[in-house]
Amino acid sequence: MTSDQSAPKATIESASFNRPCTGERRSGDGSVVRQQDDKLFLAIIDILGHGLEAYEDAVRAMNFLSDNWTTDVAETMRLFHDHMKGTRGAAAGLAVLDTTSGQLSYTGVGNTVIRCFGKEERRLLSADGIVGSIMRDPVVQNLQVQNGDVLILYTDGIRDNIQVADFPQLLYQNVRHVARRFVMEFGKPYDDASCIVLRYET
Repeated sequence: MTSDQSAPKATIESASFNRPCTGERRSGDGSVVRQQDDKLFLAIIDILGHGLEAYEDAVRAMNFLSDNWTTDVAETMRLFHDHMKGTRGAAAGLAVLDTTSGQLSYTGVGNTVIRCFGKEERRLLSADGIVGSIMRDPVVQNLQVQNGDVLILYTDGIRDNIQVADFPQLLYQNVRHVARRFVMEFGKPYDDASCIVLRYET
């Protein structure tokens, strides 16, 4: 006699929020969240500079990643680098989460950040460089996401010394509220700022 040993299905909640810097109507930051079967793709993008031209490059970047991401984040970053040649260039963080196992792979270039909050705080690093200009071969890092963890990907328009003590509600509040507050409370006024917030529960 055998029993079903399949892993429990995870519940994923995600939200993003983006606002332009002071004096601008459009943001040069962007984000992408796409899912295919049990693979969830996340991307945070920060185009160099501000204003309309940066916004147009951000739209170009989001459209490309939405249509061309793969489960291999290093390969996706290489494709993205080629696509962004001739633009202002960008910082970007790309992640793929296996929603069944909780395994996450990440690669980042420039000042993008991915942090995991939960029983313990963890962070994966982005390499120096500019997507579309100067970029070393992408390095992939891995993270095991656990029940109740909250992942936040964000651009350098948000200050980087935030701790759970500054915002304990991020562990349990609605992700839409968390994403908005994360940007509006901790964002730098003279830089575009955006984030993706994801809660993982099994």
